[in-house]
Amino acid sequence: MKAAVYDNPGVPAVLEYVDMPDPACGPGDVLIAVEAISIEGGDLINRRSTKQ
Repeated sequence: MKAAVYDNPGVPAVLEYVDMPDPACGPGDVLIAVEAISIEGGDLINRRSTKQ
């Protein structure tokens, strides 16, 4: 699967679109197929304020 990730806070350019392993579904879990996502304002605020 693909994911937008970041290792350091900063401007939108710190976001990287990378391949990630498919999630595993354990006992008592539910796996939901997601067709599309969006990055919202709260995501951008969190990215800027996350401290390492």
